[in-house]
Amino acid sequence: MASVQRDHWSYVVLQCLLLNLLLCRNGAFADKNKYYHISTLCTKERNLQMYKKIDGTVLTSEGEDNLSCVLTFQTDTILQRFMLRFERLALDCNDHLFIYDGAHAFGNHKVDLSCRSTRADVGTIFTQSNFVTLKYVTDKWTQPGNGFKLVITTFKDSPVGCRDFLCLNSFCITKDLTCDGVNHCGDNSDETSHAFCVDDTSGTEILGMAVGAFSAFVTVLVACGIFVAGVVVCLCRRARLQRQDLELESQNTSTHPLVAGHQPYPTVPRYTNSPDRQEEKPPPYPGGGYSPGTGITYNVHDEGLYYPTK
Repeated sequence: MASVQRDHWSYVVLQCLLLNLLLCRNGAFADKNKYYHISTLCTKERNLQMYKKIDGTVLTSEGEDNLSCVLTFQTDTILQRFMLRFERLALDCNDHLFIYDGAHAFGNHKVDLSCRSTRADVGTIFTQSNFVTLKYVTDKWTQPGNGFKLVITTFKDSPVGCRDFLCLNSFCITKDLTCDGVNHCGDNSDETSHAFCVDDTSGTEILGMAVGAFSAFVTVLVACGIFVAGVVVCLCRRARLQRQDLELESQNTSTHPLVAGHQPYPTVPRYTNSPDRQEEKPPPYPGGGYSPGTGITYNVHDEGLYYPTK
């Protein structure tokens, strides 16, 4: 019974934690790096107020006519704020992009961008709050190609307590914004080896060689390696077989009785099947001699070398 109650209360606590998490995050998780075209977020019929939680986004505009919209972005936490940096800025003189440091397009705007605004003059824009609002207004005769490309990044400007990616300029950004081809740090350190990115800046070259030439070089190198390895294996196998043959021949030679230096007494008569020859006696032979093993000199009476035949 106690176990059932404990499981019930654990289930209730888990539900409360999940509900609290959803309420605290306002029911939405922050988007990672996204690519948006402003025409997909704005409508021509009316102003559209949008609140989107983001970690980073790339917002583009090009040649939109008679457009008026308001976009509001929010950071994931109140400890973050926004960094805005233009990679392209070419507005028509009758078009305006207003940037507000807050959640509404009211009051004094932070920046008013038009045809006289350039990337060098604008530089990097930082908000003081965790909201940024964009208001984009165009006329009916926007020139083709006019527009902008804006990189928006949430960051912490203090390296203390950074649990994500720490840029070389001490900005703290989300790890998911690294190695995606977009300069979110502002110093591009999120797209280098500092972020453990694979260097693909060489484009179609590898080690100074074209991809096709490099592939052919690698193929030839691998083929040569396989050929050399095959030759080495064949030579090693041949040398091993020759060594085994020499060892076998040496063993056969060392066990042969004549080569070993001793000749046993004949167990079979030397001369057989011949009526004209007699059977030879074993030593000692007539005439005497000296026995090295005993140190005795012996004499043997003269007698025949062969046994008498019957």
